[in-house]
Amino acid sequence: MASQANYEIAVIIIVFLIFFPVSALPQNDTSLTGESKTTSSQTLPYTIKLFILAPNEVHSDQIKDQINYPNGDVLIATAFGLSTFNGTWSTRHTNLNNISQGLMDDFITAVEFDHKGNLWIGYSGGIQIFNGVYYQVIRDQQLLKDTRIHDLQRWNDDMWVATGNAGIHRYGNGEWTWFQPMSTNGPGFYEIDSMALDSGSNSLVIATENEGLWIVRNQDDPVRFEMLAGKNSAAGKMQHVKRDPLGGVYFFNPEKIIHYDTGSGFKDVLTAGNLTQEQITINDIAAGSDGNLYIATDDGLYIWREGGIYRHLNRFEGMGTSEIVRAVNVDAKNRVWFATQGYVGYYTDNTNLKKIQIDLVTPTASLIPVTIVNVTPIMPGPSATTAINPSSGSSSILTTFAQITDPITRAISAIAQKFGVNIFS
Repeated sequence: MASQANYEIAVIIIVFLIFFPVSALPQNDTSLTGESKTTSSQTLPYTIKLFILAPNEVHSDQIKDQINYPNGDVLIATAFGLSTFNGTWSTRHTNLNNISQGLMDDFITAVEFDHKGNLWIGYSGGIQIFNGVYYQVIRDQQLLKDTRIHDLQRWNDDMWVATGNAGIHRYGNGEWTWFQPMSTNGPGFYEIDSMALDSGSNSLVIATENEGLWIVRNQDDPVRFEMLAGKNSAAGKMQHVKRDPLGGVYFFNPEKIIHYDTGSGFKDVLTAGNLTQEQITINDIAAGSDGNLYIATDDGLYIWREGGIYRHLNRFEGMGTSEIVRAVNVDAKNRVWFATQGYVGYYTDNTNLKKIQIDLVTPTASLIPVTIVNVTPIMPGPSATTAINPSSGSSSILTTFAQITDPITRAISAIAQKFGVNIFS
């Protein structure tokens, strides 16, 4: 009779769970708002720290660019301000009462430090340069033929600027140079999507919107722009480029990732089909100094290592409430920053102790004043935190299944106890 009763109660509970499913989020996550919560365990294979969009934390989940301060703090350019993380958050905005104080615009497209440590901030309407004391504005079309800034890339002592459909500019030795598209010895492209340095060959690699892939092997005049792949070739259909700290660069589009270096040329890395049989989109990638490749997709964050999936993280592991990861970046401490809908966070691998020392092509200097020609100085503006707990997990299928079923098991046990029956005996 007891077995029959246990069976009937189990059926009731399963039906109940079908219509009233339990959450697969960690059980100690009692709220997604309010005060920050932090738990830690030395036994966890990794840690995820998640921040909710809030006035005292990061203000936008639309990450446009990310760099490190010389001291290792993280600087994130977003669609709603410039956010800094040094253990706590601060965010700079425009000053509506006095536009000469603070940022030109809350929507920031790119950030980069120059060789003297000055912070360059790109917008859709120009550039600001902050030397630690005051801002300088560059939006004169005598200097920038198009004020829409797509990307900023320091290369040794020079700053390279991708601008709208006007190709590329260079600032160095106090002078601006515009490389006119389609001119004699000029670049064969109008609009750049992104740029990256190949530290292995000390060259600038460029992915364009519609004119293929390009490389500049030497920044000395006369500068030569060399096509790596035409727009109709397989490699030329890649739309974005990211730096590989171990040398070379990664190109990617929504379906595929390839690697390029000057010694080996192009090499296929993976397609979306290598990650899952579902139809997904690759939204962003970032390469770590540990050799891992981090892939932001519509199905969470995939970590690719040595030709296979090392780990797959999604909302069940504590990355928010959406499967869609919009952006991913790796900071100087090898924390992997990501953005999902309504959240910004970072992932830390607690088991991967492999550290590779990388010689940077352009090491960042300390902040010191610098003179910029033909700019208008303006004064600096004012600066302006809620996290959910990291969740545990591993890359194995069994552990992932356990993460889903554990809350269900706990719920079944709790309901069964109300009936005074142990259905698992």
